[in-house]
Amino acid sequence: MQIEKRYHFYAGHRNKEAGEKCGRLHGHTYEVTCSFRFDFIEANSGVTMLFSDIDDKVEPIIKFYDHYLLLHEEDQLCDALDMLNEPYRKLPFVSSAENMAIWLANRIINETQLPLERIELAETKSSNVTYHPTRQ
Repeated sequence: MQIEKRYHFYAGHRNKEAGEKCGRLHGHTYEVTCSFRFDFIEANSGVTMLFSDIDDKVEPIIKFYDHYLLLHEEDQLCDALDMLNEPYRKLPFVSSAENMAIWLANRIINETQLPLERIELAETKSSNVTYHPTRQ
């Protein structure tokens, strides 16, 4: 049985490695779709897993980034934001859609133990990446 759940978060970032346009501070509404594969269905209820149980585990991971500036830990802005005591999320990678999808997938797998089969992350309405953690 496959179950899909959709989430979103709003965040600013910059990716100095991706050219002038993406190197400037800007924001996105990130749309995240998680697909889970379960091998069973509860015989009496017909339910594999309650959607709310998935949300209870996954949503805090997604919402951790909501309304924050996402910066690579080596970005010079980190020092300025730290000095101003301005909150942001420091990442151990450059904040591309691809890196963010892999990061979120690994967090979901490691922190929830849910059988994540695929994650899709869209930065815009016309552009998304898909990551299959089991196919690495």
